[in-house]
Amino acid sequence: MNDDVLPERAVAADVDAAHADAPTLGMSSVYRLFEAFITMREKNQREHRVFEQTLTRLRETLQGSFNDFAAQTQKAFQQLRQEVNGDKRLSMELLGELMDLGQELGHIVAARPAFAPSPPGGEGERAFPDTDAWKRWVEALEIENRKVQAALARRGIHRYDAVVGTPYNPALHERVGSRRLEGMDAHRIAEQIEPGFASQQPEFVLRRPKVIISE
Repeated sequence: MNDDVLPERAVAADVDAAHADAPTLGMSSVYRLFEAFITMREKNQREHRVFEQTLTRLRETLQGSFNDFAAQTQKAFQQLRQEVNGDKRLSMELLGELMDLGQELGHIVAARPAFAPSPPGGEGERAFPDTDAWKRWVEALEIENRKVQAALARRGIHRYDAVVGTPYNPALHERVGSRRLEGMDAHRIAEQIEPGFASQQPEFVLRRPKVIISE
């Protein structure tokens, strides 16, 4: 009877050992699965933090660029408004000065001396009027001309002359004629008929001088 019991107990022990090994293997797989999940989650968290840091730096960079752009735009707008207001003020000042000069010239023209009457028996007016009166009238014109030149100089506008012998440039010179000159190549400034005007930059010509060019 004891011999029968011993094999049964041995079989029971083997079954218990088998059942004991089965949960151990299952738990190991679950542990490995959780370890992989935790590792993946930590990796995702690190990548997420890196992404957030990169996004923050990009947002700060874009915000800084936008702020710079807004500041530069505001500065350009203020400068443009100042220039427009300055140009408007300059135009009004120049217009007022031109009106004053126009009135003065009108008075001078109205005060032009009359020619002296013809002597008895003569025909028409004398060739030479009263010398003193005409001298005073010419002096008044000269004074007015100096006022005009001074007004231009105050605004940075000066006389611009063409240089004889230099190449003809349509952007800088106004051609009013041409002639052949010995010893001078074609298309060069042969003579200046009338000066021009330029701003403070010599290349910015407001009115081109009238010239004769060589053929």
